[in-house]
Amino acid sequence: MIYGFRVNNFRSIREVAELDFRVPGTTPERSCFRRSLSRPDVRLPTVVVLVGPNGSGKTALLRAMAETLRFAASSYDHPIISEFVPFLAPETMTAPTRVEMDFDTQLPDSNDHASPVRYTVEFEREQHDSLCPTKVEYEALHSFPKGRPRRIFERRSERPIYVAKQMEVRPRDDRLNSIPPYSSAISALAKMGVGFFPTIAAHLEKFQTNVVGADPWRPDTEMITRWYRDNESLVDQVSNKLSRFDLGIVRMEPLRFPDGTWHLTFSHRGLNIPVVLPNESSGTRHLVHMFPQLQLVLGWGHCGIMDALDSEFHTELVTEVLDWFRRKETNPDDAQLICSLHNLSVLDGLEKEEVFIVQKDQGGATRVHGALDVAGLRRGGNLQKQYRSGVMGGMPTFG
Repeated sequence: MIYGFRVNNFRSIREVAELDFRVPGTTPERSCFRRSLSRPDVRLPTVVVLVGPNGSGKTALLRAMAETLRFAASSYDHPIISEFVPFLAPETMTAPTRVEMDFDTQLPDSNDHASPVRYTVEFEREQHDSLCPTKVEYEALHSFPKGRPRRIFERRSERPIYVAKQMEVRPRDDRLNSIPPYSSAISALAKMGVGFFPTIAAHLEKFQTNVVGADPWRPDTEMITRWYRDNESLVDQVSNKLSRFDLGIVRMEPLRFPDGTWHLTFSHRGLNIPVVLPNESSGTRHLVHMFPQLQLVLGWGHCGIMDALDSEFHTELVTEVLDWFRRKETNPDDAQLICSLHNLSVLDGLEKEEVFIVQKDQGGATRVHGALDVAGLRRGGNLQKQYRSGVMGGMPTFG
């Protein structure tokens, strides 16, 4: 699970924007809060929701998190990471972009047993006039085996790379010299099979997101038809969900038509002929397209980063999707969902530790704070009403 995230000079984020997901010790126990793998004294939310006006920077924050994970896991194979665009003011266009993410995972120890450890990964990417980052100025990975930071590796531009002895890499190992300046050392060392870097990279790579390109991405119909066709259990799972969400749908089935093409079809009570996916409601289509990603996250116990999760969904359906992650019976492996929403009705079913407010200042820079940080915000109160009243910030203004 992700503990928190810090970023500055990234798209609409000019100064440091910080998301700290740790739940205070005084907060009552809730099933939506889970104990950290590596620190049982730390609780984290399984759902994190960003709310705020259109254009406030919610997508920028989600993109920064997704790009950090992509960069750490796969930049050795995909070196041009053009999504690291700075805040486009004269004084920041050539300033570095910095990111820092806290997360925990389980790695095999010396006896090949799973050992949960918290890690912090940091990057500083240099910019230049073309707006494409040219190299990594700084990168580090720290672990916290007993609550105190232990340096796994550290890399600074024009200096030798430090790697901890446990990685069994000599200081002048040729593999260290072959790390490209424009890619993550985690990704590069993972490809080279050094220490447990392959496990770290594989862990980071398992996240799922729809933050790809300018608009929220979802798999095309041909791709998801193939996924469902090849995975009967996935068909059973989505059919079960659909029967609850859309009264009338009995089951979804991949069906091969006489012309050899495959289609997703839906049996409805009272209809003799199944309905093909393009003729279903927009909400049904949206759920069918995004369900495989959400199910992967829940199955792996990993992280989903989803922009505009509530697009085309009824309020109750959004609440149900969030509850897949909040309930222990549907999320036994502590998967985490970080998403943006516009449907304010959903707020009434959330705890204030799960909600973060995103807004822009007068200079057009994104700022973020947790609902937990709003003085006087009552627990168990009507979060939607309190947000609409303006006491939480992040309300759109008109005129």
